Order: sequence, then C-alpha cells, then structure tokens
Amino acid sequence: MPSQLLERVPFLAGLSEEDLRWLAERLHRRKYQRGDIIFQKDEPGQSLFIIESGSVRIYMPGTQGADLTLAVMGPGDFFGDLSLLDDRPRSASAVAGTDAVLLSLERSDFSSLLRARPDAALAVLATIARRLRDTDQTASDLAFLDVQGRLARKLLDLGEANGIQRDDGIVLPSGLTQEDLANMIGVTRESVNRNLSVFRRLGLISREGRKIIIRDPAGLRSYCD
Repeated sequence: MPSQLLERVPFLAGLSEEDLRWLAERLHRRKYQRGDIIFQKDEPGQSLFIIESGSVRIYMPGTQGADLTLAVMGPGDFFGDLSLLDDRPRSASAVAGTDAVLLSLERSDFSSLLRARPDAALAVLATIARRLRDTDQTASDLAFLDVQGRLARKLLDLGEANGIQRDDGIVLPSGLTQEDLANMIGVTRESVNRNLSVFRRLGLISREGRKIIIRDPAGLRSYCD
C-alpha cells in the first residue's frame, strides 16, 4: 500500500494514518525500465520520488563522458527532495538501475504538507543535515583513506542504508555494479575489481550472482577506522 511505503520515508513516518492516506491519494505511480532517465541535472524539479520497487542511481554527469555516482537507492528510499524545497533545477541526474516503479509527489502537495505539519518540516531539515554530513564524510574519505579504505567504507555505508540483513551476511542492492562503486569512491573499475577480489579472499565479502554480500562487517571496518 502506498501509505505503508510512505511510513518508511523518515520525514513522513511521524504522520498520522489520516495524513498518510491523504498524501497517498496524491501520489502518482510511474514505471521505468533499466537505463531510463528519470531526470537530468539542471532540469526543472517539481517532484519528490519514492522507490516502490527496483533501484535508482543518482549521479553527476561528467564533462568528458565519465559520470560520478553519488548513490544507489532501493525500495523505500526517496530522492528529488531538494528541488521540492527550493524550487531550483535538479542538482544531479537519476537513472533507473533496474526496472523500477516510483511514486512521485508534486511540490504543491508537498508544500501543503509542510505548512500543515511543522514536525514534518523539522524532520526534512534533519534529513538534509544528515545528507550534508554524508557529503563531508565522502570528502574526508577521498582525502585521507586509501583505495581499500574508501571501498570498505562505501560497502559498509551501502549495507547500512540499503542492505538486506540475512543470517549469513548483508546483501547489497542488486543493481550495484563495479563501475558504480568506482564512481562513488573516485577510482577506476579495475581498481575496484582488484580490491573486491582481495576482500573475497580474506572472507570479508562474497558474491551471489551479481550481488555482493558483506560477510565480516568488523573486518571491513578495520580498513577505514
């Protein structure tokens, strides 16, 4: 149910059931195939997106053809919130990493929600602050950690944000590629491949088809502490 999915969005989770139903009635469901562009950087932004199924890659288009992946998001995650708040163009691009179903909320309805629910407005600010802290952490990692440390940190972050906990480990999003990881930490795909192989030999991670499974989070953390 859309209202149940809305409860997973941090700054909407505190709303009453009545408010969630009101909001759910104003959502629009959109389907995308893998590789479909959802929006591009600098386009006008009027919608918040919530992922119902599939995955979405958020990236900065490169001037010379190489994109910088900022995040890979899965079910329950949301994006596009900055454009709803400041009515400015998109600050990044978004593409469907797999076939995906998204729910979109228009700026006019979102603004009505914030005016009616001060607690929701405060939660939005907290979410933005957390994302800024994540950006600061990424800059720090690029400056002070080696490739193995940056890769270990990114795997742990992805596991915490989007991973599925199982008895045998944490499964990372299925749409995540080595090229995505390389773009996220600012190295080549070959470097990511080489260091993932090291982590596999040490038993820190394993592969299940195209999925990466974190087997030893503490071991990975030792590379980035």
